[in-house]
Amino acid sequence: MFKLSNSQVEQALYQNAFEYASNGKAIVTLDGKFYLVNSTLCTILGYSKPELQQLSLSKISHLEDISKTNYLFTEQPPNIEDKIIIDQRFIHKNGKELWVALHFSLLKITEGSKQTSHYLVDIYDISKQIEKEKEIKKLNQIHQLILDSISDGIYGIDLDANVIFWNKAAEEMVGYGENDLSNQNLHDLIHHTNKHGNKVSVASCPVFKALKDGESIHITDDLFWRKDGTSFDVEYTTNPILENSDYIGSVITFRDITEVKKTKEILQKSEKLSLVGQMAAGIAHEIRNPLTSLKGFLQLIQSGESDKQLYYKIMNEEFNRIELILNELLLLAKPNATTLCEKNIVGVLDQVVAILQPQCNIQNVQINCIYQTEEILVYCDDNQLKQVFINLIKNSIDAMPTGGEISLEVESESEQVTIRVKDQGVGIPEEKLTSIGRPFFSTKENGTGLGLMISFGIIENHNGKVTVTSKENQGTTFTITLPLL
Repeated sequence: MFKLSNSQVEQALYQNAFEYASNGKAIVTLDGKFYLVNSTLCTILGYSKPELQQLSLSKISHLEDISKTNYLFTEQPPNIEDKIIIDQRFIHKNGKELWVALHFSLLKITEGSKQTSHYLVDIYDISKQIEKEKEIKKLNQIHQLILDSISDGIYGIDLDANVIFWNKAAEEMVGYGENDLSNQNLHDLIHHTNKHGNKVSVASCPVFKALKDGESIHITDDLFWRKDGTSFDVEYTTNPILENSDYIGSVITFRDITEVKKTKEILQKSEKLSLVGQMAAGIAHEIRNPLTSLKGFLQLIQSGESDKQLYYKIMNEEFNRIELILNELLLLAKPNATTLCEKNIVGVLDQVVAILQPQCNIQNVQINCIYQTEEILVYCDDNQLKQVFINLIKNSIDAMPTGGEISLEVESESEQVTIRVKDQGVGIPEEKLTSIGRPFFSTKENGTGLGLMISFGIIENHNGKVTVTSKENQGTTFTITLPLL
């Protein structure tokens, strides 16, 4: 039997591994000429072996990429301990460009007593990979253009709340640039402190809660901080980012609502003044009655008749009545800043009923108060809520030109209180219900719709909700829900 030597076996194995490798392989001389190539490389480049072995690397390289490998082909080649990897373009025999990855390693060949060095080059066709990278880059550019065309600020954060992308509007609003934002914690940058100057912990941050639970939230009034240390009012939403059904972060979309809030405040003040004017006639009538009584009792006291102590008691009650009406009128008209504090919603409603009672008396309207309990605490601005309930009850009075009853119902559940204002008025057509609360939409002949729009906004700012149900000629019900303490 013919027996192969170890060197022959090694040579056969090497030739087989070289010739039939899945990637292109070549042995290249130190001056850059092909010494030996395999079939795969011929397939990649479109040349036959004899053709390719007559060429050099520079001959098939793209003109702009020749310089990438020039430093390898000098009298003193670099000392290669492992591999040198170079990505560049080759020119196919048909003239087309293709991207390749060249992996250079130094190969020492011994021929007799001589030892020469060559490069062993593994050549991989990466044209498809480069095309995909170009497509991804193009898509990223398009996505960034879309993001930058949006006027709202946008941040993308990972599961640790580190910023992973943003748009120009976000940069402009908060003042942080690329160097400030990359892989920085969003909470530490813009949401660290509330409007009272108190630090906001991560545990109480709505963004972190939504991030942790993978849910969407909408916050109508909050505070973000700029790089220069100033703050601004914001409204924002967060939505989860999904990748192959896996939750990987959240996207926050926000807008500066400073001017919106100023406009709302102006409208609220205007609406308050309008309410004061509308109630003036009823209040004048209500004040006239105790004034008439006071004048009569003063005349009796002057004449020296009857028990003066009884007169004093009645007169004091009448003075208190006038004082209550005037105080409530001034409180409604005074343009106070929004101040949230713990209040009894039943007490707020009783004050509203007291201030509207004169108008009810004039228009033959009775208000029936149905309270589940006499104390239900909510966190609110009582002046703003008074404005809401005065608006709703006045609308109910106007809807009953010949008089009737208004039911004011209050009941508390586990986490919220529900207030219903029911009337027996003309009602609202079904097709118009969805427009209730829009500016300049009103069912009244001379109405502007701003009163209800402002009222809805106040309830929304208290994290509450307003719903309306109505049937023509049967009445309307406004239902308000507010969170309990």
